[in-house]
Amino acid sequence: MDDKYYIDKVLKGDLIAYTPLVERHQKYVYALVKRTCPHPAEAEELAQDVFVKAYEHLREFRGAAAFTTWLYRIAFNTAVSHARKKRRYGVSIDKIDPHTFAVSDQELQDIREEAMHKERAYNILDRILSTLPADEQLLVSLYYKENLKMEEVAYISGLSLSNAKIKIHRIRKKLHLLYESTII
Repeated sequence: MDDKYYIDKVLKGDLIAYTPLVERHQKYVYALVKRTCPHPAEAEELAQDVFVKAYEHLREFRGAAAFTTWLYRIAFNTAVSHARKKRRYGVSIDKIDPHTFAVSDQELQDIREEAMHKERAYNILDRILSTLPADEQLLVSLYYKENLKMEEVAYISGLSLSNAKIKIHRIRKKLHLLYESTII
């Protein structure tokens, strides 16, 4: 059954029909909110909040976009709002000490041999990603990790398509600078 089937059932009063929607999308919603919330219990609570908000506003879902896209937008907004309240992830690029990401000579060699040691490079990238503001982390996650189309990223984030493209481009440049500073 597709999402629309369960949505229609919920809207007709079958509250149990919401369970398959949660089960189908919980892994992705959790992964999205986890990008801004490193504590698993807190991320789980945020993910639950996303599903509660989605349930409360299900009547507003018009089907113009896929349910997943609509749900990711709620998750995006919830995660960004939470991060802003916590003010943990407002690190700007000029406040980052490049030595924070210093790696040993052996690690540098491993990174250069990327074909054999991709996982280590991904770990460094994850550390760098964690220094970005919450909204930038989520944009990167949606586009590169969730492999969503730019149109979906724009819709979920509430940005225009051109603004989403510009932001992703700027984030990539920032990540490149940060990555380069960690391997030098």
